[in-house]
Amino acid sequence: MIYKFRIISSENEDFIREIAINSHATFFDLHTFIVDELNYDKSQMTSFFLTDQNWHKETEVTLIDMTDGQDPDIKVMDTTKLGTLITEKKQRLLYVFDQFAERALFLELFEMSDGEEKHPTCIRRQGTPPVQLDSSALESGDLDDIDLLEFSGDEENEDIMDFGEQQDSYDEEEWY
Repeated sequence: MIYKFRIISSENEDFIREIAINSHATFFDLHTFIVDELNYDKSQMTSFFLTDQNWHKETEVTLIDMTDGQDPDIKVMDTTKLGTLITEKKQRLLYVFDQFAERALFLELFEMSDGEEKHPTCIRRQGTPPVQLDSSALESGDLDDIDLLEFSGDEENEDIMDFGEQQDSYDEEEWY
């Protein structure tokens, strides 16, 4: 089965990537393709999160098992196949690529079809991806500069995803 994912960012409205990948590929294969495609540093910690339709995190798939195998429920990218967790069209994922600032890409499965794809393939490139690490916010220590937005599918037009601002506030004193 071939899965086609649309990837967008809350930081750059013009950024879109669409990729085709086999359902029997692992989350690590998808991770590797994303970091290669976006020219990101492979040494950074990342995670995928399966979400509900409102982008609320449900199941995490980590790059590395930090429990040394002590938690049998931990899902690790290199041993978890896409098809075991992603089973229906419109399923959504977050790809957290900047753990410190909790910055993520939004993925939605927009097509499932019979067949095989030898290697993951980018089938649509548009816009510039967000930088992997927002050094200006990290250097200043002001993480308020980084806004995470949520988006939802347009019910009338499945091919267009709209963004809506999410107001996140926190007490800066809690961070110190």
